[in-house]
Amino acid sequence: MADYKPKMFFGTAQTVFDSAVDIAGGNFSGAGTTFDNTTDASVPYATSAVAMIEMPDWGAAPVAGTTVELWGLMVDTDGTDDDTDAPSGSASGGARPLGAWVVAAADALQRREIVIDLTGIRKFTPYIRNGTAQNMNNDGGTNMVVKITPFVVGVTV
Repeated sequence: MADYKPKMFFGTAQTVFDSAVDIAGGNFSGAGTTFDNTTDASVPYATSAVAMIEMPDWGAAPVAGTTVELWGLMVDTDGTDDDTDAPSGSASGGARPLGAWVVAAADALQRREIVIDLTGIRKFTPYIRNGTAQNMNNDGGTNMVVKITPFVVGVTV
C-alpha cells in the first residue's frame, strides 16, 4: 500500500480590502470586494483559506489580546440571492463571523494571518470589525489590506 502524504494546494490570493478609510473602535468597515470561492482554477470551492490582514496604524496602541474580526455577508446563497442586512456601525446585521486576528499593544503596522472555514461558502462580501477601543487609522500613507487565499488539503498520486 502506498504512503501518500497530505499537502496543501493553494489557489490565488484575492485582495478583498485595500482601504484608506479609518475604522472606529467597536465598529464595522464598509463592504470590501466580494470573495469568490467558485472561480479559482486550482482550487474551486475550496474548504479553507488563509486570511491575511495588514493594519497600518492606530489612534493609540490597542490593548494586547484584543481582536480585529473578519465577517462575511453571504452572496448567491440560493444561487442568485444574497443574504440581507449588511453590518453598519457596531451592528453585525446578517453577516456571520469568519475569524479574528489578535492584535498587539503597538501603535504601528501589524500583519497577521488566520485560517478560515469556507465549507459551503460560494461567495461573500467581507466586512472588518475593529474590536479594539482604538481607531484603526488607515489613512496615514498605508492602507488596510486583506487578502484571502483559498486552499484544500489533498494528496498527489
